[in-house]
Amino acid sequence: MHVSLDLKAQSWQAPKTIRLIIPQVAGGGADSIGRVIAQSLGEKLGSTVIVDNRPGANGGTGVEQLLHSSNDGSNLILVFTSVMAINPAVYNKLNYDPLKDLKPLGAVCEVPMVMIANTNMQVSSVNELIAFIKSRPGTVFGASGGNGAFSHLLLELFNSKTGLSIAHVPFKGEAAAVQHVMSNQDSMIYFSTPTPVLGPAQSGRLKALAVTTSQRMSQLPNVPSMSELGMNDINESFWYGIAIQASTPSTVSDVLAQAVFESAKTNVLIQSLDKIGCNSHPLTSIDFGERIKMDHAKYGAIARAVGMKID
Repeated sequence: MHVSLDLKAQSWQAPKTIRLIIPQVAGGGADSIGRVIAQSLGEKLGSTVIVDNRPGANGGTGVEQLLHSSNDGSNLILVFTSVMAINPAVYNKLNYDPLKDLKPLGAVCEVPMVMIANTNMQVSSVNELIAFIKSRPGTVFGASGGNGAFSHLLLELFNSKTGLSIAHVPFKGEAAAVQHVMSNQDSMIYFSTPTPVLGPAQSGRLKALAVTTSQRMSQLPNVPSMSELGMNDINESFWYGIAIQASTPSTVSDVLAQAVFESAKTNVLIQSLDKIGCNSHPLTSIDFGERIKMDHAKYGAIARAVGMKID
């Protein structure tokens, strides 16, 4: 039976100020989700959680910043699928080992990815998109939030499943990729987290063609899943959680892990994340660690199979 968090009964007390590193640019999906988590976690710990955006190297810059910080519980990092499960397979030289250098505290939520396209492309479905690309090879591009990002992996996975060869165009973060798609400068698709595209999709500023999970999103009820379109083996979600340095004493990390888990189950946080398309997915530190190991192997195999490599 799970016991509710009681900080007074713990030997370690959380500091008044805690830094949460978000290893992505301000304004993207990770930033929006991280800030909601920071607020809730701060309330649970009785601390002020300050967000520190450290974009670069698909999250690697933020991890490096964490590993050079004190391991006394005052520095945390928002981690997501790319940081923990994809980077090791696509970077020839990675400045960290997610399974050795980081200690997962808990998962909080997960999102389906949304395939979006320009409004000026004469397509309204994935099947029409495929036919459009085949009739005009080389004219449609695939954006990503950066080389090796989850959006890059999904683009290559989509290429392999459809027999297409959509050229990859990396951007500096998700916000930049979404803005470029909406600009209609090029014929372009992108696999986005829901946060930055729900509003534009609902208002018609971009086209949402499919979601990458087996079920539709409640926020986009008219957008089909990949499974409905016959791509049953594309059932991918992008998860978010909190981690700390592996060297952090267990007396510290145990308290933080319990706080993350308790926070992730609160109705206020669940409802706040639901509004931006992130579905509640609380996992304990142990279960989160197992999920990371599983996806580390899964996405590493996919990345190697489609030849994703970054110097």
